[in-house]
Amino acid sequence: MIATYESVQGDARGPGVEEWRRVDRVRSALTEFYRSLSEDERYAPEYKTQAAWERYEQTKAQVEKLAPEARRKMLRSAESLERMSIPRPADESLNTKDTDKLLLTAHERTRLEGLISRRQEKAEKGPFKANPTDILKAEYERGLAEGGPSGGATVRAVVVLARDRGLDINSVVDAQRKAHHRDALEDAQAARMRAGMVARSVPEPPPSLKKGTQGGAPRRAVGTYTGATRTFVPREKQDKQAIFKKRRPLWK
Repeated sequence: MIATYESVQGDARGPGVEEWRRVDRVRSALTEFYRSLSEDERYAPEYKTQAAWERYEQTKAQVEKLAPEARRKMLRSAESLERMSIPRPADESLNTKDTDKLLLTAHERTRLEGLISRRQEKAEKGPFKANPTDILKAEYERGLAEGGPSGGATVRAVVVLARDRGLDINSVVDAQRKAHHRDALEDAQAARMRAGMVARSVPEPPPSLKKGTQGGAPRRAVGTYTGATRTFVPREKQDKQAIFKKRRPLWK
């Protein structure tokens, strides 16, 4: 069964979802306002145009505030869930402010970079090419098995190196994931998908409400003149000017 936009939004949970729904509610209310205003015969066209653009500006201000907030919350949630989807030793986290753990992680990163370089240099002399992903995968599994601060440092170093080298972290850690890690990854992917679905545009008034406007400002009536004001000349004076106007000689 293919999920619809409405079903995705209806089933969504987590940070940013309420702001996303509010965005859609104010956009929907604006469209309904346009429809009812167009059909209301009590008001003059000029009033309808003005009312439509005023509501448009109000809704636009709301959406410009709510939509970025919804996206920020969803993407922040996705990043947190992605970290949760990466197995690590007990009592160890991927982010730490502990000075000793940071030093251990930096040391492990240096060791891993040297290991990758040596393997690649050795592989250049043989028929097989060293794959950094395979090296990091093996070291990651070793860090998990070792556990404690040392194993946690290895895991953090592997994750950072994979990120900095543009490698697929899922290829490194996926074999070690358990059910709750995979659930977190699916939730992270769903949060990123929802962030891309948040509408940031606001529908302008339909043609029936745009008469006499352009970008919200009154448009000049068709047939009016722009520029300097024309001087009014009485018809009688116009006739006299025509009679006494100097004519061009026939020989020129």
